[in-house]
Amino acid sequence: MHKGALVAIVGPSGAGKDSVIGAAAQAVRDQPDIVFVRRVITRLSDGVTEDHDTMTPEAFEAGRAAGMFCLSWGAHGLFYGLPQSALDAVNRGKIVVANVSRAVLTDAVRTFGRVAVVEITAAPEILLERIMARGRENAEEARRRIARSVNFQLPHAACSYVRIDNSGPIDIAKDQLIKILSSSSV
Repeated sequence: MHKGALVAIVGPSGAGKDSVIGAAAQAVRDQPDIVFVRRVITRLSDGVTEDHDTMTPEAFEAGRAAGMFCLSWGAHGLFYGLPQSALDAVNRGKIVVANVSRAVLTDAVRTFGRVAVVEITAAPEILLERIMARGRENAEEARRRIARSVNFQLPHAACSYVRIDNSGPIDIAKDQLIKILSSSSV
């Protein structure tokens, strides 16, 4: 049995992180040692992009104060959180997969102990096309969002790191993620 770990999926907006995560979750749904976390976000679900739980900012802050989240952060005017059940699963030896911000990787290591960082990215023109297709930002806002996508430092020497390019067919990125999740090095 694996020792529990968080597989932190990171990357720029438009890279297709949620699509790759969703495809991998479908493919390994019969593997009980791999758990995919449903995030809580202070944005209504649009039914097309990430499937998440929604809270108002006020309810989110109350939940954070009450210890509802094992990891939380703010980005792009929203709040995001991973429920305590994610940490509980890692403590039970599960591999837990979650889309997180690069800005909270140090906190993730502090919270979960073992963290494997998987950066999903895509070519800049594909990022722009995908962001624009969501319809939440205009072209200038989308370009600014892409410009903010910078390289990052791993927060801890014990973290493993893999980069997946999701510029092509999603099955390629999905298969790469599944291989990582199934590896004994997670």
